Amino acid sequence: MAYYLGRLQGPKLEPTVVTVEIDDDRLRIVAGKRHMGSWRLTNMDIMRTSIYRFAFEIEGDNFEFFPDDPSAFSDAAGAVVDLTGRDGRYGLKARIQDATGS
Repeated sequence: MAYYLGRLQGPKLEPTVVTVEIDDDRLRIVAGKRHMGSWRLTNMDIMRTSIYRFAFEIEGDNFEFFPDDPSAFSDAAGAVVDLTGRDGRYGLKARIQDATGS
């Protein structure tokens, strides 16, 4: 089981320090000793919205998670970044096109 400490926030949740556990296709969220829930990872869309921030939906509510180790969390959660647009998530595609003149 992998543990990712970070801050979780949402429309009905003030920024809260949580531990996200990922194991056996499950994502579990624990705040202190309080178990907040468990969901199938394959049923979740986890998007990397910045270098440090991830967005996902749980039971109709949108949340943002800021893990202490974004790279490890991204790998474990299978988070994706869309770089296909002109600006892309980080503007990387546009910077490459500007540098190469294409």
